[in-house]
Order: sequence, then structure tokens, then C-alpha cells
Amino acid sequence: LGRQWHARLPEFDDVPSAAASIGQVHRARTAQGREVAVKVQYPGADQALETDLRVLERFARLFTLIVPGLDARAVMRELRARTLEELDYRTEADRQRAFWAEYGGGEHLHVPAVVASSPKVLVSEWLDGTPLAALVGRPADAATDRDRYAHTIVETMFSSPVRVGMVHADPHPGNFLVLPEGVLG
Repeated sequence: LGRQWHARLPEFDDVPSAAASIGQVHRARTAQGREVAVKVQYPGADQALETDLRVLERFARLFTLIVPGLDARAVMRELRARTLEELDYRTEADRQRAFWAEYGGGEHLHVPAVVASSPKVLVSEWLDGTPLAALVGRPADAATDRDRYAHTIVETMFSSPVRVGMVHADPHPGNFLVLPEGVLG
């Protein structure tokens, strides 16, 4: 976000609030007072992933032995292209904007608005809530809510190819929050 990023984000929590495979999320506040989530890519994540992909590509011939008729090189090319897309947070921001435009502040689902992005940083609206994963294993009285949240996730997955032209590829409960008003985030 440039050398003057701290002027744009004068309050920045150095302790991450969440971690992912190639980055971590920090809570911050913009100069205008807006609370935001700042997803920062780990230094060197791109080189590590590139190295892992090269190693995996060496096994392409082995995959053909396991699955005869498989064009393993084509599969590896596609895997490489899609995986490397994940490294550019501008692409992720564009996809999040598309989902926000379609589902944004819906009755059952709230997609956080994107505030800013760069290749290795994504800033979006901060959402306070309870991780959906925390509801797993709760007593039966929470089953109705769990069913409603599961329905929202499944409905979004199956409607998004038509509505957005994309599908949420990682509908893991750890990627969702239950917001105070009972909406899934």
C-alpha cells in the first residue's frame, strides 16, 4: 500500500487476528475511522509456492500411471495457473467485489466490502462475529441456526455461477462468521 501506508492505517494491530496458508489478517482502523481487516501475504510465500508447484510437476508422469488417459501436464498447467492467481490479492479483491455486488448486505449473507488492494495486501471491511466453526458440536438447540447457515452456504455456492460467474471454492466453516444480527459473514 506504499511507503505511507501507516498514514492510511494509523491504528494497526501487530498481532494477527487470523492466519491462512499464505498470509495473515490484522485488525486496523483507517484515517477516516473505519475498522478494516488487512490481509498481508507472508514474505516469500510466492517463491515457496512456486517451488512446491515445480516439485509437483515432476510427478506428472506418475499421475498418468495412476489415472490412465489423464493429461497430467494439462492438469498441472491449470493447477499452476489457478494457484498462482491466489498470490495476487488484487485478483482476490476483484472477486470479492463481484460477490459483494451480488450478495453484499443480503438478508442471510454479508460479504465485506473491499477498501483497497495491492498484489500482497487486501484491505476489506472488518466483520465482528463468532466463527461458524465454533457452532460445530454445539447442543441440538443450535441445530436450527446451523441448518440455516449451511443452507445459505449451499445456496450461495450453487447460485453464484449464474449470479456472479464464479463459485466460492472454499466453503469451510472456518471461512465464515456469524454476525451479531444472525447473518452469515
